[in-house]
Amino acid sequence: MTRWIIGPVAALAVGCAQGAPLDGDTSGTLGTTAATAMPTLTEPTTTSGTTTETGGTTTTSTSDSETLSSETDDTATTTTGEPTVLGEYYPFDEVHSPITADVAASLAAIKAKGTKMDGVFAKVGGSSTASTNYMHCLADAMQIMELPAELQPTVDFFNATAAGMGATSFSRVSLAAMAGWGGAEVLAGMPSPLANEVTEISPRFALVLLGTAELEVPPPEGVFTFADNLTAVVDALIAGGTIPILSTMPTRTMPAGIDVYVPRYNAFVRALAQGRKIPLIDLNLVLAGLPGLGLAADGIDLSVALGGDMVTPTPCAFGFAGITSGYNRRNLVTLEALARVKPVVVDGAAPPDASAPTLLGAGTLAEPIVIPGLPFADMRSTADSPSDEIDAYAGACMSMGEDGPEFVYELTIPEATKIRALVFDQGTVDVDLHLMTLTDAGTCVKRADRELEGPLQPGTYYIVVDTLGTATPGEFGLVVLPEV
Repeated sequence: MTRWIIGPVAALAVGCAQGAPLDGDTSGTLGTTAATAMPTLTEPTTTSGTTTETGGTTTTSTSDSETLSSETDDTATTTTGEPTVLGEYYPFDEVHSPITADVAASLAAIKAKGTKMDGVFAKVGGSSTASTNYMHCLADAMQIMELPAELQPTVDFFNATAAGMGATSFSRVSLAAMAGWGGAEVLAGMPSPLANEVTEISPRFALVLLGTAELEVPPPEGVFTFADNLTAVVDALIAGGTIPILSTMPTRTMPAGIDVYVPRYNAFVRALAQGRKIPLIDLNLVLAGLPGLGLAADGIDLSVALGGDMVTPTPCAFGFAGITSGYNRRNLVTLEALARVKPVVVDGAAPPDASAPTLLGAGTLAEPIVIPGLPFADMRSTADSPSDEIDAYAGACMSMGEDGPEFVYELTIPEATKIRALVFDQGTVDVDLHLMTLTDAGTCVKRADRELEGPLQPGTYYIVVDTLGTATPGEFGLVVLPEV
């Protein structure tokens, strides 16, 4: 599959930018007299574009007529003249994340951590994962209709190995999936349901979809609790040699208004999958094009195709009429994901993707990581950062010291946009968010411990994830989303 590099080959660090105090008060918005060419800003789950920057002078004006002016640099590259390629990136416009040689090496390293049954997968999640409409029908050839021929070997392979008494992975009732469960329930107890399921069936793979239950936890705590729990689930599986295959969650339309939180959860799922170099299924993207978003009448569960009697569910009907339903489409894309990863992990076959989009930039003030477009998700560790240049911020961000290492990101937006940026950390790691209008700590316009949101005027900004005081540098996830 042909893939591409995201980001400019030049102009990795431009000069002046336009900023707004992210507090919803447009009276403090900084205006601009010059536009910068950038990818079109899109809603979550749409295509991210490429980035083009141009040199020149931009001027920003505050509401009290104070003016900031700066000459932009034409280029900012490594000492070799080429931009730093930081790593592979999971694009928002593809259902299946890339499996390249780099990802394949990560999967092989996970496999080496423990002896498992290659023909077995576990199901981990809440209501839709525990449902008999999810995967069970694939254990019965009589229920499978119009399955694409290329997926039949995958069905045969996983049906050839028992997963407990009288079941295969498809038909097994998982100990780690139950209606109403979130990550906390999957991990609860000694041993936990997750540990019990892994012990009983020794799965090489685990299909993981969590978050629907956590959506009902009042914001902002819900998404951060979800992130902690999902990370714990994924890391527990990896530690034992089971390869997680993560999935984004479907949209929920009930209760009313809850759907606005879904992109925040799903962006973290993507960041974690990308950071761990494990497969990701963008189920939300798949279902977005279906009637009713692939949801049942309750706005929570998935819809399912019905047989000729208009009563019997037929979740393994994969013809045109069948795959317009949520469970049918989820079953199909899950099979596709297994068909992509099984040959690489079990058979030692070449990875299906020769290349993947890549992030450009080193994460320093001189060479920020270029955000290719919104939405954006990333995961890395300040312990690995090449930059520890900023120990204090001025402007609107004067506070306690940020003495540890940081990563600097560059974000350019083409039109007035409300954004939300979230940073996730765990344990003794404590990183903060800072928004600057230049690569200068004196131009910081907003600081937050976990979450920044508000309107921005067109221009280029710098988001800094910086380690607080003497806190331990370590892993973080960064999510930046456009919001209406």
